[in-house]
Amino acid sequence: MSNLPVIRVLARDVSDKIAAGEVVERPLSIVKELVENSIDAGAGIITVEIKKGGKEYIRVTDNGCGIPREQVGLAFERYATSKIVTDDDLEHIQTLGFRGEALASIASVSQTEMLTKTAESRVGTRMVISASQVESIEDYACEDGTTIVIRDLFFNIPARRKFMKPDNSEASLVTDYVSRMALAYPDIRMRLISNGNILFATPGRGDLRNTIATVYDPALAKNLLDLDAAADDADMSVCGCVSKPSESKTSRRQQIFFVNGRWVKSKLMESALDEAYKDKLFEGRFPSAFIFLNVPAESLDVNIHPNKTDIRFYDEERVRNFLVNAVRSTLRSLDAAPSVADLMVPKNVPQVYESAPAPTEDSKPVSAAEKEEQYDAFFSELRSKQVRNEVPSTVSVIAPTSEAKECKPLFTDTGAEKTRGEQLTVDIIVKADAPEREFFFTSLDIVGQVFATYIIAKDEENMYIVDQHAAHERILYEKLISDFNNETASSQMLLIPQVINIPASLKLEAEERFEMLRGLGYAIEEFGPGEVVVKEVPSSMSLEEAEDFLTSVIEAESLNRYSAQQKRDHLITRACKSAIKANDHMSMEEIKALFSGLDACENPYSCPHGRPTFIKISEYETERMFKRK
Repeated sequence: MSNLPVIRVLARDVSDKIAAGEVVERPLSIVKELVENSIDAGAGIITVEIKKGGKEYIRVTDNGCGIPREQVGLAFERYATSKIVTDDDLEHIQTLGFRGEALASIASVSQTEMLTKTAESRVGTRMVISASQVESIEDYACEDGTTIVIRDLFFNIPARRKFMKPDNSEASLVTDYVSRMALAYPDIRMRLISNGNILFATPGRGDLRNTIATVYDPALAKNLLDLDAAADDADMSVCGCVSKPSESKTSRRQQIFFVNGRWVKSKLMESALDEAYKDKLFEGRFPSAFIFLNVPAESLDVNIHPNKTDIRFYDEERVRNFLVNAVRSTLRSLDAAPSVADLMVPKNVPQVYESAPAPTEDSKPVSAAEKEEQYDAFFSELRSKQVRNEVPSTVSVIAPTSEAKECKPLFTDTGAEKTRGEQLTVDIIVKADAPEREFFFTSLDIVGQVFATYIIAKDEENMYIVDQHAAHERILYEKLISDFNNETASSQMLLIPQVINIPASLKLEAEERFEMLRGLGYAIEEFGPGEVVVKEVPSSMSLEEAEDFLTSVIEAESLNRYSAQQKRDHLITRACKSAIKANDHMSMEEIKALFSGLDACENPYSCPHGRPTFIKISEYETERMFKRK
């Protein structure tokens, strides 16, 4: 008899368990599929309840459209769905679910009960399934919508239960997911219950900040910046909230991305966010972001993995550039700079889960100022439950001018053109709708310099404190990038050209790096097999600075290509070394020149390393600090 293996068709109960493993990995997988089905069913209220992290009990109840009696059994068949019909539909997916696998997979590894009723039906339907076997279907009195109860997950696959995390860890995963979906659909009332305790309940009034305050942290919600932008051809838009650079975190935990209402994991969107904040944060710090991107359904692929959290954009570069420019535009808003109040409030305070009061149907329309006052009152009340210290609530900053497209030199003139390599980027305005600057630094009254480090200025209502070193760093940095991109760097000829040895190991890479150096004003020529001669250096550098910078560029970490990021890092280093230092006394003329340079900057908020360049404190806020208000 032959010992060759025999090909067989697997029994239904075996194939169901294998297929279920692709969709149902843990309680979170079930909650995700059921919540998505509820949203697709048009639900306005969704309740999720779990016990022991979902291992023992999961219940998802909604008030959606329900399922007709004659289709209840079909809903648990594999690849049965109401959301697509042909393969062409896969190119235009508008729903969260579409594969037709979820209910069948869930029912194959659990004890499942479903109660459902449509608005047109006089009575609902109750269906009980155990390990894919239908035990009963009967009429049942229930509300419109659908309730699905899952008990004893993986009761028929004991080995799978061993790989689940402890109850608290599984519950945390579920909480995190439901929290994200509450953000994605703030117009849906969502409630999460764990072991009989209500973790949160959102009001479902369509207010994103309110939902963030309810689900996450009131202080975080108060200090976010509104993000709202659309592409020129209106086929792509983004909205949501991002944090001020001063409100950065040590991890990406509070970076949450949605595409067409679907929570996704996207390295591309992470990268775009990093690019937008690249010269505004210290290394190892990350912004908070709740970003909702809307693109044509046919421009992305969501059918990569059964979990549907991995997606692929067909035009990744266009999406990335759109997001970078949209976030950068938001970071130019009046509220983007650090707040004195934020610096004074303790960061590690317990969260408070509450809902902001919503206007009734009889409420009169409120103005933007009145709405802001309502939010201030709401968030102040929440914060008062966390900290007892009374601190100023807001400190605003200067917005950049839309006319200032390039940074003017502070003490030097531009000169001869030089060749350059790839272009570097600094904050680029997407459209002509950037915020108008409310005033110019040069219009301020200069009070003086304190500690030989900070400049005090004022107008009729506010006081301004400028960090002279950080401000000058920003000016020099934008000047260097402007010179490099516009090929306008000026040079000074050396009386005695400098000969530099180039190790053979760096010879090929050094050629590429010389392109950037030439763009900054260096004149470099071949001088021998292992040497180059430097005849000119940037006019803004001293000879010693020019030599140090040249050496640092050439001897940088060996890579196949000297990247734009590395070029930027060297420009930051150059700006830092050349900027006015702390403890440097400045004359009135020098301070005025510094303020003129800030007026010309695209981003006067922070130095290239992420430190604030200035803060603005109103008379009212000053009086509050002195307990006069």
